[in-house]
Amino acid sequence: MPGRTQPMRRQLLRLAGALLCSPVLARAAGGGLPRAVRQRIVATLDAPLPKILNVHHLALIRRFNIGWSPVESGAPMLNPAHPLGTGDTLTLAMQAMASGDAALAAQRLMEAAQLLPRFVQMADLKPGSYTHGKAPFVLTAQHVTLLRQQSWLTVEMLGMGSAEDYLAEGYWPTPSVDGKRPYGNFTNYPVEMAQALGLPVRRQADGSLAVTPALEAKLQALHEQTMAALQVFVRQAGLRRNTP
Repeated sequence: MPGRTQPMRRQLLRLAGALLCSPVLARAAGGGLPRAVRQRIVATLDAPLPKILNVHHLALIRRFNIGWSPVESGAPMLNPAHPLGTGDTLTLAMQAMASGDAALAAQRLMEAAQLLPRFVQMADLKPGSYTHGKAPFVLTAQHVTLLRQQSWLTVEMLGMGSAEDYLAEGYWPTPSVDGKRPYGNFTNYPVEMAQALGLPVRRQADGSLAVTPALEAKLQALHEQTMAALQVFVRQAGLRRNTP
């Protein structure tokens, strides 16, 4: 079984890269990273998550490049090929931190990636029209509610290997929302979306919960907008006062 699992992990990573990046996939991490940087990445992911989001973390989160996971129903993820956008990730991280310490930049990037779900809970952004790439995006209160409801998976929970496996494939070990159960425990995720948004949910004869076909279509479209919503959120949201 291990011999079959590893190729499947590679295929998932390559599929994500193909969907998230330009036609010619540039090297994101992997063999080009100095050994000390690779060791710091692994050590950071093995260490407890920082309790405080510092200025370095915030500077990196502001530059996060949100992608879309191809797993199951799809879900937002921190782009594993280019988590800070086009260019050399390590260089971009050092620039964001105004630091020449490559190992520290890699450490802070991995910490910020793990802190992303916490940032979504700690920060807030008023509904309105915001710039998203070259087009405006209208962020609603529903988008923000759903972002806070989403179920994030760590690298280990994604089941695609260790940090070393990601780096060996040329990817940064970044988290993703669960594409199978993006809002909690249900694979029928529109039901949990409706519950979170206070929309009608009905109980069927077999005891299961459901929404109307019309509402389900609207919720599926809303789910697909959460990638853009999260991208706008990380760029624009401000930290709320009196948050831990």
